Amino acid sequence: MLTAYTLNELAWSIGSLALALLVYRRTGSALGAAAFFISSQFLPALISPALVVRLDQLAARRVLAVLYALQALAFLALTWVASHFALVPVLALVLGGGIVALAARAIARAATAAVTAPAGLLRDGNAVMNTAFAICIMAGPAIGAATVLAGGTSAALLADSGIFVAIALTVATTGGLPGSLPAQDLVAGRLRAAVALANKDAMIRSLLALQAVALVFFAMSIPVEVVFAQHSLHAGAGGYGALLSVWGAGAIAGSAAYARWRALPAMGLIACSSAALGVGFLIMAAAPSLALAIVGSALGGVGNGVEAVAVRTALQERVHQRWMALMMSLNDSLFQASPGPGILLGGAIAALAGPRAAFAVGGVGALAIAALAPIVMRATKDAPSTAAD
Repeated sequence: MLTAYTLNELAWSIGSLALALLVYRRTGSALGAAAFFISSQFLPALISPALVVRLDQLAARRVLAVLYALQALAFLALTWVASHFALVPVLALVLGGGIVALAARAIARAATAAVTAPAGLLRDGNAVMNTAFAICIMAGPAIGAATVLAGGTSAALLADSGIFVAIALTVATTGGLPGSLPAQDLVAGRLRAAVALANKDAMIRSLLALQAVALVFFAMSIPVEVVFAQHSLHAGAGGYGALLSVWGAGAIAGSAAYARWRALPAMGLIACSSAALGVGFLIMAAAPSLALAIVGSALGGVGNGVEAVAVRTALQERVHQRWMALMMSLNDSLFQASPGPGILLGGAIAALAGPRAAFAVGGVGALAIAALAPIVMRATKDAPSTAAD
């Protein structure tokens, strides 16, 4: 499962970069690029839980093998479309692939929890997978860019198709994964029941709400970093690349920090990681030079490397296995949909008051989440669990 998870994230990092470049180059429009990101991230976040609810009670090995094979076919089709470019087919394939990818991620995380939790190794397993994820986020775009430069977009997409074939074969030949649930629930109404469970359980509700609000502030930096590097620091493309690379390196360091202190209470990990993001944003807002901005970016990356996995682990420890894939799907959907408002807000603030103001608002918001998290978690930790309902 670790091999499948790592290769999946690497392939999507490579493919996302290659497709984003393809769409922007062929359309020459920011609207085209926006349509790509909506099709690859926002819309799949809304639709994928409806697919998960139809699959999560079936044998994980069979379901995951089919989903990864479907992604291989989607990238194979995109390879052909890339050389006969038409925007609508590209966006349609991206949307379909994104829905399948989110569903596969949720089911894979639920299967991994089913394997590690009974052995008391849930946090350990999440620590290892989070480190692999951070490395892929940093290495994937670089590998994708090098592949596109060497062989073009079609080469990168064809390579992705091959990677997903390898993932499908890996999962199909893996034993020990959860089988079909012995007493399967009806599909009709089950997604509504999962949402109702999340709303009824005070701890789950608080975790999801905190994550959704936090991501709005965390994502405010996304549209302003390039403007910040170019116009505030006058550091050019090299400075922008340095900020992104250091953030990725910080995320790897954060993953290592989570691995080291994974046994600490979730409220402490969430609060400290949010505080690191907030302080990092404020340092960038005030930085007079690229060197100090890099320090802030590294600190933000560290917080980024801890926060998401700490929330996800807390959810997994609260949720019954019967609902695990659906709850992971809801969490992943929030993780992809919530940054949208933050990106719009960050861009609007940067346009009106400059990128430093956007970083400052994001930093204050992240610090507010850091202060609020322990209060909310402490108030709900003794609430009765509805996991067995």
